[in-house]
Amino acid sequence: MSFREMSAWITLTSVLVCFGVYFGSLATGQVRAPSFATLHLLLLCVSALVALQIGLHAVAARFAPRASRMLKDEREQLIQMRARGLGYYALMAGVLALAIPGHMEISKIDLLNFALLDVVVASLVVSTAQIVMFRRGI
Repeated sequence: MSFREMSAWITLTSVLVCFGVYFGSLATGQVRAPSFATLHLLLLCVSALVALQIGLHAVAARFAPRASRMLKDEREQLIQMRARGLGYYALMAGVLALAIPGHMEISKIDLLNFALLDVVVASLVVSTAQIVMFRRGI
């Protein structure tokens, strides 16, 4: 497995874990949306995401020190471009879909949570697309 593919796996799992906890807590009602507990949980999840990303990428770079410093070849650049394009379309679809809850009677905090969910889904689409493309050999 190349370092770039490992990086995509790290991003996919850490985003799923950290924001899975956040959105899972909101969906199950363990944390009420318009409260300081939500803000604290969000800050905790973002901090955990940053720590996981840094720590796991450091471990991956330690196991493949040469590969982590190499420049991206044409294939890796193409995979990154295609994956980011798919993530862009996912983000735009999510932003356009914000019109639906935006016209309903929900709080601004809930609307911001939907926007955050759009960003998280777009990030997951990019990571998943990169993994699939690396595996398929595109």
